[in-house]
Amino acid sequence: MRTRSAGPERPAPSRPGPVASGCLDVVLGLLLIALETVLSTVFFYVYTRSDPLPPNPDMTEAGPPGMDWSGTLVLAVVTAVACLIGVVLLRHGLPIAGVVQLIGACVLLSLTLRVWYNAHEDAHAAPGAAASAYAAPPYT
Repeated sequence: MRTRSAGPERPAPSRPGPVASGCLDVVLGLLLIALETVLSTVFFYVYTRSDPLPPNPDMTEAGPPGMDWSGTLVLAVVTAVACLIGVVLLRHGLPIAGVVQLIGACVLLSLTLRVWYNAHEDAHAAPGAAASAYAAPPYT
């Protein structure tokens, strides 16, 4: 197998300078995190603030309503896209932007898990638990 050397007809591949690989790498990572923050906030607000459907009269005896998955699914999709962008940045030679992106994806993952846990707790709360949590303690 013959390798081609850089000759007069083919210039040697050049690497980006320290400004392009250092400063712009960090700026790209931070801009992507800011963009994902704005997008996830907008998506989360739009999908979780929709009016719930009124209960069906036949389902009144079925029990409490199920868990609302909209916030969890929106944040999970944004987290998966953030992870994908981070891996693509790492594969294309932008290590700082990729690492910043993956750190942001970890923050989004923890936020996704927290939203899921809160929605799970709301859906599976005991009927009297919410009222007793805000009740004043008895005085003796």
